[in-house]
Amino acid sequence: MAKESQPGDGVSIDVSRLLEDGIALARQGERREAQAVFRRVIQTAPELEDGWLWMAWLSETREQGLGYLREGLHFAPQSDRLPEAIAWVETHKPAAPQAAAPGAGAATPDSQERRAPRPARKRPSRRRTAPRREAAAERPEKRPPSARMAAFKARAGGILAALRGVGVTAFSLGAMALLLLLGYWALTSRAEGRAPVVSALVLPTPVLDATPTPGIEQLTSPLWAKVEIAAAQEDWDSAVAALEQIRAMDAGNSDARVRLSQVLYARAQRSIKANELEAAKRDLDRAIRLDADSRYLQSARQDVELYRDAVEAYLEQDWARAVFLLTQVHSNTPDFRDTTAMLGQAHCNLAEQQLEADNLDEALAQAQRCQEILAGDAAASEMVRKVMETIKPPRRIEVSLSTFRAIVYEDNQPIREFQICHGRPSHPTKTGRFVVQSKLEMAYASTWDLDMPKWLGIYWAGGTENGFHALPILSSGATLWAGSLGTRCSFGCIVLGTQEAAWLYDWAEIGTVVIIER
Repeated sequence: MAKESQPGDGVSIDVSRLLEDGIALARQGERREAQAVFRRVIQTAPELEDGWLWMAWLSETREQGLGYLREGLHFAPQSDRLPEAIAWVETHKPAAPQAAAPGAGAATPDSQERRAPRPARKRPSRRRTAPRREAAAERPEKRPPSARMAAFKARAGGILAALRGVGVTAFSLGAMALLLLLGYWALTSRAEGRAPVVSALVLPTPVLDATPTPGIEQLTSPLWAKVEIAAAQEDWDSAVAALEQIRAMDAGNSDARVRLSQVLYARAQRSIKANELEAAKRDLDRAIRLDADSRYLQSARQDVELYRDAVEAYLEQDWARAVFLLTQVHSNTPDFRDTTAMLGQAHCNLAEQQLEADNLDEALAQAQRCQEILAGDAAASEMVRKVMETIKPPRRIEVSLSTFRAIVYEDNQPIREFQICHGRPSHPTKTGRFVVQSKLEMAYASTWDLDMPKWLGIYWAGGTENGFHALPILSSGATLWAGSLGTRCSFGCIVLGTQEAAWLYDWAEIGTVVIIER
């Protein structure tokens, strides 16, 4: 059913129903009411020729009717019926000022009924005066009935031919012919001095039934063409506007609903590229309401939401949250805007943050992820190098518990290697990354009553500190564990020979990194 939206009032007007109501009122002779209805039709949908044709039919004068027809042609220049109606009215002028108002004796354009003849009124008998006789004497000589019939048939035939020319239906033509015969009856009765039994016949322009009212498919066809042209040109705004018109005229059209959701998705993608995320979200929300089962629409909307929150976290330098949100977007749609670049940079920033907090393992994991995402990026590679150098700086000590060896590095090159003794199973030496935190020429272990020369403390184990030292000396002056290097002999410390321990003590500094591995 054709519908138009009245601008400004937010109300949907059913033009087809208005036409039906107006026609019904015209058939009932309610001319003014019918005019009001058809006036609303031409105000709402001026391109519909039916409204102008009916307004012309209901006009009180021929000139007024022509005015409506010509104005309608201005709004519907492609109409065939309006020019035909104008030509017919201009060619077939009424014979006398007998403009019968609709409902007062004249037949409507689509009339299929015949009015019942009024009973003849009995004329009062009175004596005519001389002037009446003189007027009668001046009348032209009456034509014989056969001549009058022939003339009337000729005129009627011309009118019927004109009606056929503008597409009046066969049924309407039959009704018109019947009315012509009634008109002839009235003319002959007047000519013979008898009172007419029907009102005078004046045929208005019978063009309203020339063609059927266009159907929904015919009305929406130009709009569908506009949609395809706009889509080909990626003019999504015009495509959306045309599809909304189609849905206003045919709300139940499933093709228009699905196509509108697709066009809204395309327009949302354009907004995403322009970083107009709120506009994209609005279009995606509408698209989902039209096609709620579409997974790609749901996914696109989720990407917009996650990306928007990720940008907010990024600006707040909440790198952990930014990584969490951007990872989800990247998993769904890797090429969503600048998600890849933002995610890689967020990993690098998080690595820097973890490095400052001395969470080295986490810092290394984040830096390596940054390098993986931003493959070939110099800054990402530099971050990995920085974390690695923090974990294993060029100047360091590495201890292998399994081989009982300690290796000293300078500029990442090994310069000295020592045999060691480390913690026995009851007092194992810890593994991990440590730094030299204390440095003493001689340390004393009160628990075991031992002196430990060349002490380099590296970590705490409960209330005691473990570290590097030379072979311990008992209170008696005897050297302990002299033949135990290469075994698990200590109470958790790393023991070196006396000379090796002295060299390491001189080389090491507070803060020197020590890495102990299994």
